[in-house]
Amino acid sequence: MASFDFEQFDHFQILNVARGASTNEIKKAFRQEIAVYHPDRFMRASDDEKSYARARSQRINEAFRVLRDDQLRENYNMTMPGGGIGRNSVPVPTGPLTQRDYQGELYDTALAHINAGRLIQAVAVMRRLQQLNPFYRDVASMLSSTETAINARQLTMPYESIRRTSWLTVSVVAIVVVTIGLVWVFSTLNTPPTPVATKVPAAETPTSLITRTPRITATAEPAQITATPDPAVLFDDTFTSVNWAEAQGETWSTAYDGKRFHLAAAQSGDAAWSYRPMTQADVSIILTLQVVSGSGGVMIRYRDETDFVAVVIEPATKTYRILRREGATFNELATGTSDAIIDGDAVENVMTVTVVGTTVTLGINDTAIEPVALEAISDSARFGMIAIPTSVDADVNVDHITIKIP
Repeated sequence: MASFDFEQFDHFQILNVARGASTNEIKKAFRQEIAVYHPDRFMRASDDEKSYARARSQRINEAFRVLRDDQLRENYNMTMPGGGIGRNSVPVPTGPLTQRDYQGELYDTALAHINAGRLIQAVAVMRRLQQLNPFYRDVASMLSSTETAINARQLTMPYESIRRTSWLTVSVVAIVVVTIGLVWVFSTLNTPPTPVATKVPAAETPTSLITRTPRITATAEPAQITATPDPAVLFDDTFTSVNWAEAQGETWSTAYDGKRFHLAAAQSGDAAWSYRPMTQADVSIILTLQVVSGSGGVMIRYRDETDFVAVVIEPATKTYRILRREGATFNELATGTSDAIIDGDAVENVMTVTVVGTTVTLGINDTAIEPVALEAISDSARFGMIAIPTSVDADVNVDHITIKIP
C-alpha cells in the first residue's frame, strides 16, 4: 500500500487547526481542505493522484466527524500526548501546532509534485498557497505554466486511442463500400431496366416561430467532447475550448471566457442557462462552480424553456433549492440549508446531482443531502448549467462539468 505525506498527521494537523480550535474554526478548516482534495477534482488525474486525493479526503472527513462532535473530540483528546483539555492534564498549546514556515512547506510540496509528474496535485497545493499569499515567490507563474502543461497533456492523452479507432473505422467503411459496389455492378448486369417514376416533392413541414435566442448547444446529436476510458462518462468538459451555446438576451447572457463558462442574469429579468442533450435520462452531474452572487447550479429534466427542473445553491445564505420552471416562473419543490456550502467571491463549490426517475439526490462538497422524490416531472435527457437571480443579480462561473451514468 502506498504511503502518503499526511499519514502521521493527527486530526488537528490534517485540518491545519490548533488543539483549542472552536467548532466554527473546525468547520471552516474542513471546507477549505475538502475543496482542495475532493476526489471529483482529480477525475482526469493519474492513478497515484486519484489514490492520494481519495485517501486524504477520507482522512479529512474522519477528522471533521470526530472534532465537530464534543464527546468524540474529548475522547480523541484523551488518546493524544498531554491528554484532554481542561481535565488536570498537561497544558496543550492553543496556538498553531508548531511554529513552521507553512507557506514554504506548501511551496516545497508543490515542487515535489511537479518533479514527480503529479501536476494536478501540484495545482491544488499552489492554489491553496495563493489563498494564503498571492505574491509568494514565483508561485503565480509556476501555477500558470503547470495548468498549461495539464491542458496540453489532457489534449494529447487520447490521441493514440483515437488514431487506432480512426484507422479501424476507415478500414471497415472501405470494405463495406467495396462490397456494396460489387453487389450493385452484378445486379445492374443481370436486371432489366425499369421505368423511371416521376418523383413528386414532399410537402414541407412549417417551422415553428422562434421567439427568443435558443440556449441549446449547437450539436447534431448527443456526443462526448473528450475521449475517456470510463464508459460511464457521457460528457466531460474542463473548458479548454467552447462547447456550450453562447447567447445574450436583454437581461441575461451565457459566454465562454477562454477558461470557464460564465452565466449572468439581472435581478429584474429571466434566468440564464445553456443545455445539451445526452443519450441517457438518468445521470449524475458533477459541477465545479463559483457563485459570485445570486444562485447557480444544474438543469435536469429539461423539456423546453417553460418546463424543466433546476437544482441550485446560494452560498451567501448557505441555501440549496430544487425549483420547477412552470411558464415564466420558478416554483420551489424543496429547499434547505447546509454548512457544506462555502461562501466567498473566489470560492468554488462542488455539486453532485443524481437524478433517477423522479428521485433527485444532491451532494455538496462531499456532504450528502437527503434524497428528494419529485412528482410529475418529465423524463427528459437534456441537462445543463443555470444562473438564477435572487435579491441580487446572478453571476456564476463553471470550471468543470461531468455527466455520467450513476
